[in-house]
Amino acid sequence: MLRSLVLVLLLVNATFYAWTHGWLNSFIGVLPEAQHEPQRLSQQIHPDKLILVPSEPDAGSAPSPVPSEASAPPEQAVCLEAGPFDSNESAQVNEAMRAQMPAGSWTSEQVSVPGEYLVYMGPYPDATLYARKVQELKRMRNMNLEEIQTPAALAHGLSLGRFNRQDEAVAALEAWRARGIRTARVVTSRPPMELQVVRVPLATPKTQVTLGGIKLPAGKAFSACHPQ
Repeated sequence: MLRSLVLVLLLVNATFYAWTHGWLNSFIGVLPEAQHEPQRLSQQIHPDKLILVPSEPDAGSAPSPVPSEASAPPEQAVCLEAGPFDSNESAQVNEAMRAQMPAGSWTSEQVSVPGEYLVYMGPYPDATLYARKVQELKRMRNMNLEEIQTPAALAHGLSLGRFNRQDEAVAALEAWRARGIRTARVVTSRPPMELQVVRVPLATPKTQVTLGGIKLPAGKAFSACHPQ
């Protein structure tokens, strides 16, 4: 029985194999479903024959701008001034500026400088008396004592305060007298005067190098302009 079943299965498998390969088409007339489609092979893409074409930019898009010297940011300019100068100094500085700077790039302007007034004691040419007076004054509260050496007429003296207005100096003197100081007085250390200031309103980095090479009176140099 088992042997007969095995033979039947072998016969069925052999028949199915022959039918699927088309060996029985002329006998039974029933075609098996095709498992291969040769026409699809002809439609396949061959990667080895592909050619990459670079994409073109959109017609409406503008090309990226190319940096150039014309688009570079302008040099930053600042306002610089030097002074104030008295009449002799101003003549020397103006001559040097005309030799180094283009016409119209700078100005010479007059400024009013207020006077300076001191509540003053002295002078004390004797060194011992001078030292003793300094010690006495330093014992007083709220004392801002300043030793004066210039101008020469006020050398070896002591200042109890500096003021730009004479009436303010007089008011301070009265306050010190109320505290017991009797020998102080108001003196003028610098009278009001009209001086000259040289101003360069638009000094580029290159101009600043030129200004650095201009010889100015001792203690004077170009710096940022004061607000007008």
